[in-house]
Amino acid sequence: MSFVGHTRDLAAARRELETRRLLVVSGAPDPDRSAFLDAVAREVADAAGLPVCRFRVADAGERSGEAADTVVDACRGGFVVHPCVVVVDGVPAGTADGSLLAELISAFAESESFLLVGSTDAREDAAALPLDRCADGWALLTRAAVHCDRGDPRAAGPLLRRAVEAHQVAGDRRGEAWAVFLYGRMCRLRGRAEDARRLLHAARETFRAVGEARGVAWAGGELARLATGSGSPDPDALAEARRLHERAGDRRGAAWAHLWWTVARADEPGFPWQKEFANVQGRFHEVSDRLGTAWTLHHHALTLARTDGTGGTDRTDERRREADRLFEGALALFEEADCPHGRAWTMLEYALRSPAHRFLNGEWAAEIRHVFHGIGDEAGEAWVDLAEAGPSPGGEPPYELACRYPAALLDTLGWTEAGEPLIPRAARDTQPEPRPDFPRPGDRDGPDDSRAHVRLTLLDDVPVPDVPARIALQVLPGPGHPWSTAPLPPLTARATSLGHAEIDPAHGVPADGAEFRFTPHRPGSHRLRFTVEDPATGTVLQQVEAEIDVVPSDPGPHRPTAPAPRPSARRA
Repeated sequence: MSFVGHTRDLAAARRELETRRLLVVSGAPDPDRSAFLDAVAREVADAAGLPVCRFRVADAGERSGEAADTVVDACRGGFVVHPCVVVVDGVPAGTADGSLLAELISAFAESESFLLVGSTDAREDAAALPLDRCADGWALLTRAAVHCDRGDPRAAGPLLRRAVEAHQVAGDRRGEAWAVFLYGRMCRLRGRAEDARRLLHAARETFRAVGEARGVAWAGGELARLATGSGSPDPDALAEARRLHERAGDRRGAAWAHLWWTVARADEPGFPWQKEFANVQGRFHEVSDRLGTAWTLHHHALTLARTDGTGGTDRTDERRREADRLFEGALALFEEADCPHGRAWTMLEYALRSPAHRFLNGEWAAEIRHVFHGIGDEAGEAWVDLAEAGPSPGGEPPYELACRYPAALLDTLGWTEAGEPLIPRAARDTQPEPRPDFPRPGDRDGPDDSRAHVRLTLLDDVPVPDVPARIALQVLPGPGHPWSTAPLPPLTARATSLGHAEIDPAHGVPADGAEFRFTPHRPGSHRLRFTVEDPATGTVLQQVEAEIDVVPSDPGPHRPTAPAPRPSARRA
């Protein structure tokens, strides 16, 4: 905690806020203090890639006024999953129990945002105000959540692994549960459904154990969205998540659950989607969530553009103009919220639904592809390729989509009479990587069933430090491979740890059922390499690597479960 009285050292204030994530600037005339707060907030927000949320409470008069209550409620429940640099100016003096400043800092201890407070009095006593948070762990969570919100989860994994460890060291089970939850959310974004399901279940159990009702609701909502990603929405589970958010007093969480419930049902005949999207937009407006508002406008416009109009050409034109207006509003908000993922999808759908808009810009596809490429979303680029190429003669989805998305989801892909794709809504919820076992286009001349593959199986569900976990290695010949009708030759599988872990034995024989014991010595991500060789000739036949996430051990009964290893084949 820091109190910077009358100082106007911008660099020092920024360093303090970035280090402690809490800064109180007190005294000075109101205009000078407000200008200084804005300058500090802008610099920290630009460096962290976060939006700025501003509140002023002095105009409300009494601390019990509506504005003061709104600020405290927002800090307590609003900025956990969608962090910001929060500027609260005009806070009255006073450090007694129950003061607005004390309530703000107490509420901040439950949030993930930077808090920058402007107080009207220089006489503050830091010792009288509470601060009981693990700053490093929460800062890591904040950075990871920002990456996920922007649609760029590539850097989130290492941050979340460090956050789990930081909260574990601090003995903060609540913080650890939020880190595991966000790790599960990141896995869902990357299309790793089983890893996501395992982690989200573990996080939900820990939330229940520590009495974190909001966390239980968020985990339930993410689990429900897993079903949507496979092409089979579960509106009932999303409705239950919404009820849990409302019961916990989490208005922002309830708004997000309401949005995903509406999206899951928007294409049902007779569903009052216009009324529901309007209600959701009102909810997000109440909690000042620009990102939620942007996605609401996006899906509202998409529904409007895809719904057959009645009432003749005039009515159809009116609906198209309304959809264009909503798409443009969503684009502006995605820009403000710095969300390239939402911006790229809105640009794509706007171009597909509005030919006039698309034809005015001959480089529309290249521009959208560039935005997807900037966040490493190869799946998004593949949808742009499909939009450019049109339907294939055989009706089969292209390889770059087929190797990433479940067949059930791709089966819902439709086409308009003009040859424009009706991309499944759930496609924008994930950025799946190619499945390593999916046949490549070059394999068509030499079928995949003529090759042998290496399969790794983690036999123990919960890898923890200093406890051996068993890994089985199998060589699986395809039906067309010579080994499919004969015993496997005496191959050797050599195991190597590429991190702080031991693996024993160093060699195994796949034909005899090779099994290795993996013993990590610290939490985090561990890479293992397995090399399959023909000992008779000394030839390396195949090399695979696996990444195993080890969660810190927990003496309690509710321990997060780590993802299973994901081998990626490398040919020597």
